[in-house]
Amino acid sequence: MFQFLQRNSSVNYILLPIIVLLLWGSNFFEPQFVSHYYDETPMVLYKPLVSIQNCSPFIGQLMAIVILALNVVALVKVNSNVRLIEKRSIFYVLLFVIFSASLQDFKQLNPMQPSLFFLILGIASLFKMYKQERELRSIFECGVCFSLASLFYAPAIYFSLIIFLGLMTLVPFYWRQWLSALIGVVLPIFLVFACVFCFGVLSTQINVWKVNLLTERTVSFNYFFPLIFSCYLALIVILSVVYSFSGGLKKVVSRKYYFIFLLMLILVVCVYLFLPYVGYQFLFYGLLPVSIFVANYMLNIRNKFFVEALFWLIIAFTVLVQIFPDKIIAF
Repeated sequence: MFQFLQRNSSVNYILLPIIVLLLWGSNFFEPQFVSHYYDETPMVLYKPLVSIQNCSPFIGQLMAIVILALNVVALVKVNSNVRLIEKRSIFYVLLFVIFSASLQDFKQLNPMQPSLFFLILGIASLFKMYKQERELRSIFECGVCFSLASLFYAPAIYFSLIIFLGLMTLVPFYWRQWLSALIGVVLPIFLVFACVFCFGVLSTQINVWKVNLLTERTVSFNYFFPLIFSCYLALIVILSVVYSFSGGLKKVVSRKYYFIFLLMLILVVCVYLFLPYVGYQFLFYGLLPVSIFVANYMLNIRNKFFVEALFWLIIAFTVLVQIFPDKIIAF
């Protein structure tokens, strides 16, 4: 099965919508929407989307699928520009779609989805900085995109750290680039606060940021099958990272790009583990680097039996997550 899916065949482009229908079909027939603090006190760019969701759950679910499609298109565009996956295959897209259905909170409309879209655009701009020692526009665009991501989901602002770590990885230090990145991050947020100040609702906007950044999480990540699935993925990711940086990646530039994805994954895990104000929904951002690392690993290892086993376990866990999404275990 894996041998068929890894090929860059036109059949796979037909298969993807079928997979989406299978994974999200129940949400269309019986729309589910579990409201969280970020839905009740939405950020400025997420507010119009959640308003539509409140008016029509079906349209809200449809928007979630459309945003998923936009994320897929953006991811494909990045891969075509920098060749993250050397082999011509859309298997990484398939993994991203499957992983995006690992929790009901990921499948329903949420601010992480449009936020991730802008993070992908920002990462694409960041990758353009490789060996561009005097380039300012790309890093400014990166900062703007990361800032826009936080205007959908406030905790995404933590990814701003990736901009500066990425600069350290891709180019020698040049203070104007760091300043351009900082201005890019600050500018959209400044404009939002300037607008609300002019309309006399500054205190309201401050409260929105406070709620979205400082609401202490009350629910642990204790869903049984998603937790087991996450542990399994963590094991594969460890194998994938070891493979990537022990000779699996031949090009220097590829190692730098993957190192940035690794930093992103580490940031996701650290923010979730050490900040009590960030819920398990923040793990959604980890789907991007996980999809890239796991796809690169599975497409390049030569043991066909082993890779088939890895793939079928992913399918099995995905099915179990869909059938038993709310089974809780106590810690």
